[in-house]
Amino acid sequence: MELFNTLRTALIGLRTNKVRSVLTVLGIVIGIGAVILMMSLGQGAQNLIIGQIASLGSNNIFIEPGAWSKEMEKGSMMQSAMEEFDIKTLKYEDALAIEKEPTIEMAAPFVMGVDRAVYKNVSKKVTFFGTTPDGLEIFDSRCVLGRAFTEQEVKSMARVVVLGAKIKEDLFGDEDPIGKMIRIKKTNLRVVGMLEEQGTQMFMNMDDIIYVPIVTTQKLLLGEEHLRWIIARAKNERVIDEAVYNIRLLLRERHGIYNPENDLAKDDFKVMSQQETAEMLGAVIGIMTVFLSCVAAISLIVGGIGIMNIMLVSVAERTHEIGLRKAVGARSKDILSQFLLEAIVLTLTGGIIGIISGAAVSWLASIALGQLLQVNWQFTISISSILLAFAVASVIGLTFGIYPASKAARLSPIEALRYE
Repeated sequence: MELFNTLRTALIGLRTNKVRSVLTVLGIVIGIGAVILMMSLGQGAQNLIIGQIASLGSNNIFIEPGAWSKEMEKGSMMQSAMEEFDIKTLKYEDALAIEKEPTIEMAAPFVMGVDRAVYKNVSKKVTFFGTTPDGLEIFDSRCVLGRAFTEQEVKSMARVVVLGAKIKEDLFGDEDPIGKMIRIKKTNLRVVGMLEEQGTQMFMNMDDIIYVPIVTTQKLLLGEEHLRWIIARAKNERVIDEAVYNIRLLLRERHGIYNPENDLAKDDFKVMSQQETAEMLGAVIGIMTVFLSCVAAISLIVGGIGIMNIMLVSVAERTHEIGLRKAVGARSKDILSQFLLEAIVLTLTGGIIGIISGAAVSWLASIALGQLLQVNWQFTISISSILLAFAVASVIGLTFGIYPASKAARLSPIEALRYE
């Protein structure tokens, strides 16, 4: 009953100073909402990455040029990714050798370029992939018009292409593209097929890509001999680790690398299973999420300091009231409880509103990001993040409310009554 009376007194005090209370709560709302938003977006990004990689199949192994570095382990992948464009250690022959490994079902080499595709008076900037029929198979790309190019067309450097669904629409509209000629980098290429709509995979719009035989791409379009990457598919999930090990041994032998201690930093290539790729990218997103959440949490500290300042001002303004209450029998612990409860009520109110608003903004952000990136961005909010935000709000209320409450409780009733 005593606690109820103290709480009622605290609420009356807060209601008397509505503007001050609202401004105090606002700092907590922003802080809690920002933390919820950052954690939600971080978890959504991790789920998206795992889903995008899983869309290629669980048995895939990725081979890229360049050595494994400590920077990658720490999550600094951007610089490594940019450097790979200048590394020329992977060759088409490496992909052919990998495909002969007993644990490998297929292996597809890839190169890529960006230029304009021209048909009659229509011109469009496109991304084109140079690959083999296995590359289309790995991306699960099926033709709804015409056919895919063949291994013989790869070997003979045939000037043929397969169009993504959006490319066909942009260049040809309702016209049948099969047998028509398009031009890329002053090279005429005959359309032999059009793929079904696939949407976004690995953060690329697969409908906005042109596929060209890899030898044609290397010799005629790019003028380069090296590969950007190789994707191999293990025969089953049980042999993935063995396949990764065998690929490393094979490429070391082909590249003349002596590495008996299996030091990945000495290789001029990287071999990663799909699970390792997902874990590495997930770790990067996790680091970014923690960093952004810490930045957002600063506003919680600011909100807590705001609570302390507001409570100190409240103590100063209500000094006469405190003296009067003590004169009629209120104990120091009653005053302490009242002001501490005021701080807790402000913080918990801000915490609840912050959680609701943070979840609402996260939901809207997931919809906006999904439409902007053209991916299935799932709205994700964990119970642990809500509990963490609520716990932080409670701790801040107690921490920053104790000093003003103690100051009020220590006031002498005689000096408080004299205060004007």
